[in-house]
Amino acid sequence: MKLLPSRKKKAEADGSENGEVEAVAKPTRGERAAQAKQLATHHGTQSGIDVAGWVDSRTNATGIFTAMMSRHVPKGTNWFYTLGSATMFIFAMQAITGVFLSMYYTPSATQAYASITHLTNEVFMGEFVRGLHKWGASLMIILIFLHMARTFFFGAYKYPRELNWVIGVVLLILTTVMGLTGYLLPFDQRSFWATIVANNITASGPVVGPYLADFLRAGPDFSATTLSRFYALHMMVVPGLIGALIGAHLFFVVKLGTTAPPWVRAGRPKGSRPTEAVAAGVAVEDLDEVAVNGAVTVADAEPPAEAEVDAAEAEEVEAKPAEETEAETAAPEPAEEAAEEASSEEDGEVNS
Repeated sequence: MKLLPSRKKKAEADGSENGEVEAVAKPTRGERAAQAKQLATHHGTQSGIDVAGWVDSRTNATGIFTAMMSRHVPKGTNWFYTLGSATMFIFAMQAITGVFLSMYYTPSATQAYASITHLTNEVFMGEFVRGLHKWGASLMIILIFLHMARTFFFGAYKYPRELNWVIGVVLLILTTVMGLTGYLLPFDQRSFWATIVANNITASGPVVGPYLADFLRAGPDFSATTLSRFYALHMMVVPGLIGALIGAHLFFVVKLGTTAPPWVRAGRPKGSRPTEAVAAGVAVEDLDEVAVNGAVTVADAEPPAEAEVDAAEAEEVEAKPAEETEAETAAPEPAEEAAEEASSEEDGEVNS
């Protein structure tokens, strides 16, 4: 019987110590072929599941997707709550159409307008894609304003969602910046002069206004470098910041939940006191303590011992007759006055 080389060496080593050699049978060619076929069949049928499981075990994508899709939605949720999702969808559409437009656009002061004309008139579906990108920019600004208005009027900016409100304000600013930087890219007469007006308005801002205007112009005046800078901001910097902040925004939405509309009354939690049992206190004087939200003050819960003693003594005094009270409360005469009275009585008896 043949032994495999590696196992043979191991067997020889074990045999030198134990004095015996264990023989291992080598599988035949048919057995190896059957085993390889079985493994190929297994991996061929389970390849998709194995890859998905491998990715999920390292990213926990299933848990994240479940947390986002099966989270609690408050009662009274309506179509106003879809404004944020609609804004995110428009941003994704802007990113996709922007990638296709950048394949044909040339960020050059002499060739930008010609590349836009070529894209619109000669490229297959170029006018459609450019129209989606152009009108999507205006729609995104409108939707984000409506979303912020809904958040404000529904009170969703209050505790504990203040940080999410700040992120939303920054996203609003970045959206307007992305619209401004993209408006110059056709580099025609209208976009050129409109961008100059917008840049002059930026320069009129306090403290940082002039420096920000010089940064956007890439110098003191408009030039070919200005178009390149606007293109870089529009294609890479601003979309990257927006994508990162949208991720943080969604994280806080999933973590903190969604607020109910202001006209929907929140249900009473389990174990809490009924509403009718909570009495509203009214202060009679300025220094009176009033129970708030059913809370019991210390004076009401545990009165001091001295107050109890004084009240008991007052009841005892009221219960006694007036004469006994006067007799008990009358102050005793001093010892000297009593002695003088006794001596005066003795002198009177002697004289008599």
